[in-house]
Amino acid sequence: MSICIFCHKDSSISKSVEHIIPESLGNKHHFLPKGYVCDACNHYFAVKVEKELLEQSYFVSMRFRNEILTKKGQLVKERMIFPSTLKSCEVVLQTTKNELIALFDKKENEELLELIKTGKAKTMISPYIPIPEYPSTIVSRFLAKCAYEYFLYNMGEDKYDLCVQELLGNECDLLKDLREYARYGKGTYWQYNQRRIYSEGDCVFNQNENIYYEILHEMKLFTKEYKCYPNGNYEAEIYFVMSIAGIEYAICISDPDISGYQKWLEEHNDISPLKDNSETFSFSLSDVNPILIKKDDN
Repeated sequence: MSICIFCHKDSSISKSVEHIIPESLGNKHHFLPKGYVCDACNHYFAVKVEKELLEQSYFVSMRFRNEILTKKGQLVKERMIFPSTLKSCEVVLQTTKNELIALFDKKENEELLELIKTGKAKTMISPYIPIPEYPSTIVSRFLAKCAYEYFLYNMGEDKYDLCVQELLGNECDLLKDLREYARYGKGTYWQYNQRRIYSEGDCVFNQNENIYYEILHEMKLFTKEYKCYPNGNYEAEIYFVMSIAGIEYAICISDPDISGYQKWLEEHNDISPLKDNSETFSFSLSDVNPILIKKDDN
């Protein structure tokens, strides 16, 4: 029998695949197979946490300007202002090889379309929202959810069942406080650290794989320090660190306090634990697309 890692109920007949980062933020590869998160918990996170997160002004704007498709494959709309006409409308952006195209509904904006055709509307202004609201309970719970799922994902699929049985199930429930905070909002608020570590659209060359790619998101578990006791047991201070579109988020998986991570950053010149020495910065799409947020803009 399969047990859901969040509610600890039978999930044998569940059909949901659980994406650690939502598909609507560009994640197609990091997910847990059916049965590890039940349909009820999957639906809860989709409606009560991820939907609220995605509706925040920053995430709407970030998905819009980076052309990240929705789960249904649609471009995200954002309301743009045409200052010379005192009008606004919802627009989607689409990048082609040679230009950046703004698309809007002609039927709903016939007057605006005519003003554009006659040259009376030449300028379009988009909202400038470079970073998410901070602090945010929704972001905090979203990070707790991601951290808890990634703890299992990081074990490797061949060890999922053993990890659930020995660490995340009813008997041990190693990360109970994190689990209940993510799923039910129980307990104290979990602090997190947030900062921009690179520009939107940054592309790197990976020397090991000999390929170029854009860094949209990345994540890892980071062990700040650990103690070994005479009985062979270990005590570790572990953080889940994740970046999405250049914003790094960090949360401790065992304690609501984030000060230990912030102290570590101070002691290590603010270098991100996500830094990969095999990656070399190549170019940034933000250099050619003016609406993308650059690191130095913040």
